[in-house]
Amino acid sequence: MRENDKRVVDRFTELALVDGESFNERLVADYLIAEFQKLGIKLIEDDIAGKIGGNCGNLYGFAEGRGKYADSEPILFCAHMDTVSPGNNKKIILNDGGTITSDHTTVLGADDRVGIAGIIEAYTRVIEENLDHPPIEFLFTVAEEVYGLGSAALDYSRIRSRIAFAPDCSGEYGVYSSCEPTLISFEVHIKGKASHAGYEPEKGINAIAIAAAAISRIKQGWADDHTTLNIGIIEGGSVTNAVPENCFIKGEIRSGVHEDAHRTIDLVESIFSEEANRAGAELCIDKKERITVYRIDPEAAEGSALDRYKRALEKQGRRAVAKKSFGGSDINSLIKHGMDGLNIYGPMHNIHTTEECTTVQEIADFTELIKILMTQP
Repeated sequence: MRENDKRVVDRFTELALVDGESFNERLVADYLIAEFQKLGIKLIEDDIAGKIGGNCGNLYGFAEGRGKYADSEPILFCAHMDTVSPGNNKKIILNDGGTITSDHTTVLGADDRVGIAGIIEAYTRVIEENLDHPPIEFLFTVAEEVYGLGSAALDYSRIRSRIAFAPDCSGEYGVYSSCEPTLISFEVHIKGKASHAGYEPEKGINAIAIAAAAISRIKQGWADDHTTLNIGIIEGGSVTNAVPENCFIKGEIRSGVHEDAHRTIDLVESIFSEEANRAGAELCIDKKERITVYRIDPEAAEGSALDRYKRALEKQGRRAVAKKSFGGSDINSLIKHGMDGLNIYGPMHNIHTTEECTTVQEIADFTELIKILMTQP
């Protein structure tokens, strides 16, 4: 293994071992602040921690351009600091053959610590090799795994770049997200009427029964070829000898067509309302658009994020591979705020599971890809 490749793998391992589930990214932020200080860059933390219920804000840094590209338009690299659960007390194992895993009791944290490690190492190489580069902005977000809350709350008046890359797309080398959905979460509260289930059940209004009637009418899974609907949580009642007065239902809708996401939530609301009215119950529904859909034009205009990504991959003898995603990322927010953003390949597999993994070779190649992107004219 080349010395520089060993360094980025070691950095990834260091980062992966730092606890930082969503809303608890403080230790990760402190690590990054210290490391970027060594590179002569001050990372500035915003004030959104209290607004989203976390212990840390987003981090932003700026590096002046150098050499013949010093006056070029700036470019932004973004990665998120949080991991999903179970992500604390990780043990990292470098297996024979070069794969890297956890001990399978936690996630590995390659999503997105491998992105952070690659960005730091790539910029370190740019400095060490005295390479010309445009101005570079760095953005490290919190709570990306929770509807992209960190990037959604960011003050975008600070951002100077038009082009942005976020290495947060899993899959084969060269993949990028060509589409990420509008996501609407919803919470339904049905309030019926309690009564004794043995003596006078007819005097009660069963909130759970109303929920069941409504849910039975709602098509879950793929509502169509670009929209999914899922009811993931249902809670109600307190004892078995009482007609349940309350029932709470939580779910989400994702769609590659913005209008269809809203049509679907309207349908859900109407069905629950009909069933509640039929039974004489009260209904309250809270719905919120968490992220907004985007689509990337495959015919990349010259100088666009996709065009730059394709040219960088070509230098490695690779090609860009479009992938429709239903996950969502920080790029949803960046594009919503007028940027030409691209969610690009990051060397991570089986993400959000305890089988998550990456490889030494992929990390090495990926780091060089980021360096190429940083030094393109």
